[in-house]
Amino acid sequence: MRTLLALLIVVLMATPVTTAIAYDTTHEAELGRSILVEERTAIWCPSCAEIDPELSIVADSHGARIAIIGLHVEDEFENEASLARIAYQMQSDSTAYGTPTFFVDHMKTAEGYEAWNDVQKRILTQENSRSAPESMSFSVDSMGAHYPIPDYGQLTIMLLEHNKEVLASGEDNPGESIRDRVLIAMTVVSSNGTEVVYGNMTELPESWSFVFIHEPVDGGEPYGVREITNREIPSPETNLLGWIMAAGILLGGAMVFIPKKKHLIPEEE
Repeated sequence: MRTLLALLIVVLMATPVTTAIAYDTTHEAELGRSILVEERTAIWCPSCAEIDPELSIVADSHGARIAIIGLHVEDEFENEASLARIAYQMQSDSTAYGTPTFFVDHMKTAEGYEAWNDVQKRILTQENSRSAPESMSFSVDSMGAHYPIPDYGQLTIMLLEHNKEVLASGEDNPGESIRDRVLIAMTVVSSNGTEVVYGNMTELPESWSFVFIHEPVDGGEPYGVREITNREIPSPETNLLGWIMAAGILLGGAMVFIPKKKHLIPEEE
């Protein structure tokens, strides 16, 4: 019985619950209240090389609370999508910046390796203040993303690649051989139906995410954000539930198996 109890606890703690979609399915979602975190980064940047691997862990642990995008500049991953996104950001903040620099819901929040505490504070502030987004539905299938024309502002759809291989080595890449959450293509749809595409939005990498952002045309805090991914991501809520269940079973088992204290009668003492 004790062996069975231990096995059950191990299974509960080790079994991942994922939010993943297959290539041959259509996944539909509504615009949400996720917080948008955009990092200006570069492969050659030593601080970025330290912090970037941690960001994928942060993104997975936060689940739907945040959507993190890597905007690469002046390296092999720089592309027309990342340059266009930086140009959009500069409409409201054209100050100089280094790498890594973090923008949380469009506000330049912090720079450098020690920046995450400030980023986290901004995330919590935004979660407490953001109102419910407009009703807007999206879908993703093997051909790419499908979305409506917004009633106001613009809809920005970002295609991210996970575990993107880095070709540079040595001093040009002081970090790992892959980078995560790299912006590789982007579409911007305005309320009048005008659509501008940067890169290829239909050629999906092996591991991808689409981030849908309803936002002002001239820069500013997003109205709503939603990410759809085909990656297998552990569900923090379910993992926590597993730990709680395991703790409850362990406590119950301990109560059952702890031997009761014998009360000796005087003759036996």
